Amino acid sequence: MKLSILTSLAFAISLAWPSAAQEDKRDAYPNIIFVMADDMGYGDLKSYNTKSKIVTPHLARLAKEGRRFTDAHAPAAVCVPTRYGLMTGRYPFRMKLGRGPLLEPNRPTLPSVLKQAGYKTAMIGKWHLGVEHEKNPAANQKLGGGPVEQGFDHFYGIPASLDIPPYY
Repeated sequence: MKLSILTSLAFAISLAWPSAAQEDKRDAYPNIIFVMADDMGYGDLKSYNTKSKIVTPHLARLAKEGRRFTDAHAPAAVCVPTRYGLMTGRYPFRMKLGRGPLLEPNRPTLPSVLKQAGYKTAMIGKWHLGVEHEKNPAANQKLGGGPVEQGFDHFYGIPASLDIPPYY
């Protein structure tokens, strides 16, 4: 009877051991959250400017518990070149202008590189790097060339500003 209990216990531990090792491997990677906010200045958050009157407790907690970058430079005063630079690591002057996807289909991107390193990725918010669409697309039509095609596992947001087609 004791041998049966010990054998069962040893078997249960051997089944649980690989999943415990897998948890340790996942914990070795830090969580990465990029927050890119349009029209926000360096001094707007209390984590960078103690005199700021804007209350952002969740962003303050992220800054307190995570890493803060204090010497970053935006490549342009508008969002599209900045987004392009962050996604590709390239100078925004090298991006093509016009309608449709602004990122080349096989261009390595930050999310695709993170995915190769074992990360799960998601993009939430305004993409604003172009998508493939017809002039008057149906609301349920799939838009190509967006965040999922550029390496993100999940996307929940809008393709561009609401004044730029597609208007949904």
